[in-house]
Amino acid sequence: MKTLNERIAEVSYHLQSLTAPEFSSQVQDAVQKKDKNSLIQVCKKAKIPRVYLGSVVSVLLSVGPEQKWPADS
Repeated sequence: MKTLNERIAEVSYHLQSLTAPEFSSQVQDAVQKKDKNSLIQVCKKAKIPRVYLGSVVSVLLSVGPEQKWPADS
């Protein structure tokens, strides 16, 4: 069984993978539209494991419209 820290690190890794150029515009469009099904499809294309789909989609849908994707440092 994985620890909470390990699970957080893995969710973070999968979220970060969605900032890749081939996914970022699709993610941004889906988030703006609050389109859960589109986000799931992008996550599947990015090969995010099924066990993390719910967490990743929930985090992305909780992003407010004032936040940029990907966030500028």
